[in-house]
Amino acid sequence: MTGQRLRALTYYRVSTKKQLETDYDPDGNSIQTQREDCRTAAERYGYEIVDEYLEPGNSGTSITKRPVFQALLKRVAEIGDVDAVIIYRRNRIFRNEWDAAITGRELSDHGVRLISANDYTDDTAEGQLVASVLDSINAYQSRAQGNDIKRKMAGKAARGGTPGRAKLGYRNVHETIDDRSVATIAVDPKRAPFIHTAFELFATGKHSIRSLRDALTAAGLRNRPTKAHPAGTEVSPSQLEKILRDRYYLGYVIWGGQEHPGRHEPLVDPELFAQVQDVLARRRRGTRERVWRHYLKGLLWCARCGSHLIFEPARSRDGKPHFYFRCARRQGGHCDLPRFPLTTVEHAVEAHYATITISEAERTAVREHLTEAIAAQQSTTKALRQRLRAELTRLEHREDAYLELVGNPDWPAEKLTRKVQEVNLERDRINQRLAEADTADYAQAAQRINALADLLANPRALYRTLPDDHRQAFNDLCFDKLYVDADEPDTPLISHADLASAHEPIRHYCDQLSAQRPSGKQKSRDSRRGSQGAPPSNEAPTVGLTGLEPATP
Repeated sequence: MTGQRLRALTYYRVSTKKQLETDYDPDGNSIQTQREDCRTAAERYGYEIVDEYLEPGNSGTSITKRPVFQALLKRVAEIGDVDAVIIYRRNRIFRNEWDAAITGRELSDHGVRLISANDYTDDTAEGQLVASVLDSINAYQSRAQGNDIKRKMAGKAARGGTPGRAKLGYRNVHETIDDRSVATIAVDPKRAPFIHTAFELFATGKHSIRSLRDALTAAGLRNRPTKAHPAGTEVSPSQLEKILRDRYYLGYVIWGGQEHPGRHEPLVDPELFAQVQDVLARRRRGTRERVWRHYLKGLLWCARCGSHLIFEPARSRDGKPHFYFRCARRQGGHCDLPRFPLTTVEHAVEAHYATITISEAERTAVREHLTEAIAAQQSTTKALRQRLRAELTRLEHREDAYLELVGNPDWPAEKLTRKVQEVNLERDRINQRLAEADTADYAQAAQRINALADLLANPRALYRTLPDDHRQAFNDLCFDKLYVDADEPDTPLISHADLASAHEPIRHYCDQLSAQRPSGKQKSRDSRRGSQGAPPSNEAPTVGLTGLEPATP
């Protein structure tokens, strides 16, 4: 290099971007300290600083994974307009002795000196020896600290604690125990209901990962907010799949390949988790299963041996599929219940509805309580609209605040544009939800309730008018199980149902609302089926998406 004044580049680095937010200065306390020491070193050695390179948020990584440092080396190699590179400390740049040796050799090959503002710097053989010793000591300390942290994290996991940041559905909190602040994990009341719902819906087999993600997003699930994304980002399909496979939500902590009982509260029970893993395993197979759907699947059981009836296809000689119901134990010769064609079973179920009667008093009770439910929903919708409009006002204020930052050198135009785009996206979503809330026709709903109550006078006639998906819902309301026997060799007969009559659940519902007896928690359909297993198919009963949004907003 020629010229009267030697030229130098300075390189500053912080481990995390949060270290840039520790002072009024946009670069934070750490960078400002590094800058002052490097400027002092430049004056001491007689260099003029011509450019600065700042590397934020690349903790513990090799120099090959630091883009800013690689840009500095590229400038040295291709432009060659500097005489030295000044750094704060060698251990701020080099995590091991190999990085230090490679960088030193590369700079030396281009005639550029490496100066550390706070370490001994000398270009003699003795100075190079001291630098290599410092690099070796720094590398040892870095590895020792890393091993110490790993041991402490493994010990915490073995005791049931959760190392690191809480998973989605939980939050990091501090509890005071014996005047000590203890870091622990608590259930996130805002997001935990979404996680449980995700497991429930996926266990039905009716959702793909992507469709489930879309439904949860529409219902309001977001990742925790950050400074860059105050409203929280959407959960990605891959993130959702990891959640569904993660035994942490079952109550376990996995660390270093070892599983330990956790101190945190599980969000799902073992049965539900196992059902989700079964669905995931079926979809992971190389050959895709063909799933045949029918509204009676999961409802029919054998009156002779108590096993469930399987819905299966068979093909005629011309290749057309024909469908049957058969007892699960018939194939091994353990049950003699005949195999019935689908249409005969459908007729048998329809005929069974002729045995059901619902009194006028019960129909009146249903009408009154459903009308009350509609009124309550109308009130909830009004409150939702008010909340959404308040959210729109908040977004407008945020957008105004961003627009006022236009021209501020600390807020680049690209960053402001991204922030405004996020606000617009969130506004579009809220407007869509507001439009959906405004389309509810409660007068029409009341008319339908009265018409439904009138139809309950003749359940069989009502059942005949229903489409298949509504028939499944009506069957679920009326029966837990229907037991099938043979009236004649090829004619099925519904011998009995688990419930004495179809109006028993309606009576129970009315009794609960009338407070004539203490209300109990109604068991789910799956839990009432007993120990004989899940529904005999790859599709469980439908779970509506209307229950996606948790009660806690």
